[in-house]
Amino acid sequence: MDFQAFPTVGSIAQRALLRGDFDLTVMDAARLMNDHKVSSIVMERNEEKYLFSMEDLLDFIHEGGKFDTPLNQTPLHIIDCMSESERVLVAFEMMEQTARRHLGVTDPSGRLVGIVTYSDILHSIDPAVLMERKTVGDILTRSNPVMFTADWILEDVVHHIKKQEDSILVVESGKAIGIITAKDIFGLVTSSGAMDQPLSHYMTSPVITTPVGYSISCALLQLREHNIKRAIVVDEQDRVVGVLKQSELVGFAYGSWVNLMKNHTAELHELVGILEQRTRSLERLTVTDVLTGLGNRRMLHLRMLEEMGRLNRYGGQMFSLVIVDVDRFKLVNDQYGHLVGDEILKAIAGLMESLVRKSDTAVRWGGEEFAVLLSNTALSDAALFANRLREMVGHLAFPNGAKVSISAGVGEYSTKEDEQSFFQRVDRALYRAKALGRNLVETDPGLEDSQP
Repeated sequence: MDFQAFPTVGSIAQRALLRGDFDLTVMDAARLMNDHKVSSIVMERNEEKYLFSMEDLLDFIHEGGKFDTPLNQTPLHIIDCMSESERVLVAFEMMEQTARRHLGVTDPSGRLVGIVTYSDILHSIDPAVLMERKTVGDILTRSNPVMFTADWILEDVVHHIKKQEDSILVVESGKAIGIITAKDIFGLVTSSGAMDQPLSHYMTSPVITTPVGYSISCALLQLREHNIKRAIVVDEQDRVVGVLKQSELVGFAYGSWVNLMKNHTAELHELVGILEQRTRSLERLTVTDVLTGLGNRRMLHLRMLEEMGRLNRYGGQMFSLVIVDVDRFKLVNDQYGHLVGDEILKAIAGLMESLVRKSDTAVRWGGEEFAVLLSNTALSDAALFANRLREMVGHLAFPNGAKVSISAGVGEYSTKEDEQSFFQRVDRALYRAKALGRNLVETDPGLEDSQP
């Protein structure tokens, strides 16, 4: 299987991004997109990336929105992003799952460097990999396309156009004589054009049609060559029998690739399975502490980013962090030996695992220090957890009569701080506990959070 059939999203992304700010009005954004010949404008705030597209504009019109409304007062959505090294098949699957038609492309540092649309994926397809025997008629759903005669008034039927691939067919005796697309409506909106004329005044003619017997690859080539977003399928008498949107053709194309891989590359699948298993093993090693089996500081970092992202995106209850240090552990190692010291660390790790929930994360930070991220947990509950752990560690029995205690610092995250400042704040609470005599839990209330 030639994996060049699956290019990376970075290689097909639109790199010339149109960037704007949230104070732009809807009309300003629409005109900017029209002037730059793009279908979307991107904005960034607090590391989140937002997008306002032609489809958003159409939705806004249908809902009766005013053109002088600032973008920050419209229902903007956060754009889903993917690394530029990912393959387009993964991008397509994400678009199907989210029902979105735009995907952000980021570089290794997480900076937005491009946008990928369904059209970009279409242009990346090599029709040679498709099954030539399949025709558009084989996959055509018999749903009725949106068709009107030429005397209908545009403003009476424009509500049928809601997405970039939508269109209105103008027909006469069942044959297509014209077409009005979402792009046409977009142009009227940006130029403040009237929509009170018959469809014949706005339609594009003649219409490019696709015979029902065309192969999928021929239909894809036709869409690519004419830069259109739908196949108007006609029968032998040139009567319209249906419309295939480019997303449906792309979906079939990728489905065919997947089937080819399943049916003809058993050896490759076996090899991929072995490599994936090894990769998962290596990934586990990179986030796992060898001695205790807990996660390591890299895992804590990743989980911290997840929790911070959850709060910034959806809000909700804060999470808390507990940093634990075994008191005078060097003296324990000196008195009982490092083997006993290792057994103490493993026992404390096992105790932590027994106390935390599945949504929590316990890690060995390094040496005799541990950390526990408590999801959806307020400061007071986190302090109770830390004290319970401290008391239970005090009752553990070790070889040669060794006994240990722990000190802990506890803090609740605030969206006003970054990961480093949050960790440092909790670490200072730990050092206060040690300075006050050890075997203690100290909390840091931090700043009041701005979350509603």
